Amino acid sequence: MRRIVATAGVVVLALAAAHPAAAQCAMCRRALQSPEGQQMVAAFRSGILLLLAAPFAVFATVTALAVRRFRIRSSSPD
Repeated sequence: MRRIVATAGVVVLALAAAHPAAAQCAMCRRALQSPEGQQMVAAFRSGILLLLAAPFAVFATVTALAVRRFRIRSSSPD
């Protein structure tokens, strides 16, 4: 029950903090709506996906090794 309350509290705090982060100045918004700004946004999104690839690869490798070790230990007669 405590985990649910703690998780709900974190979600509420994250949503409350998101409002000021969404407030952008008008000049920044106009600059990003230009063709050059759209290219910058696309490059930024591609960079984020590229940077996410390494942690996911590490997580997949560790998970695969753990599953393989679990299967080997569970199939060996003790």
